Amino acid sequence: MTGLSRTRGRRGITPVVSTIILSAVVIAIGGAVWSYAQGASTIIADDYINGTMSLLNELIERFTVEHVSNNSDGDILYVWIYNYGDVDIVVDVYANATHDSTYYFSSKLGTTVVTSDHVKIEISFQSTPLQPGDEVTIKAHSRSQNNAYYKYYAH
Repeated sequence: MTGLSRTRGRRGITPVVSTIILSAVVIAIGGAVWSYAQGASTIIADDYINGTMSLLNELIERFTVEHVSNNSDGDILYVWIYNYGDVDIVVDVYANATHDSTYYFSSKLGTTVVTSDHVKIEISFQSTPLQPGDEVTIKAHSRSQNNAYYKYYAH
């Protein structure tokens, strides 16, 4: 009887141990899946918030080309940008001049304009100076993809 009771005792312990091991494996796998899902949802939520904030900045961004002039030699075009929005902006200014059916292009990139401030941007036309009466089309393009346009005639 001693041998029989020893066998029954081992049979009783084996299901308990296997149940504990199986439970531990299931808990470990569940914890890993939960951790992965939490990390993925955090990344997705952060991307959503950043995208929404970027769109919000694009919507509240307000600026205009307030004034344009050129120097007496015609080799420098002055463009004043006014930021009347609620966020600081970075603008790229492009100028296309037309003289006798010939087009000239110049630009100034990466100018920061803080909220409620004017900035004077100088665009060089040294290779082909502006002549009186030349039509100049100015485009101010922000990094949030907003644009302001202005048409100017050189003097």
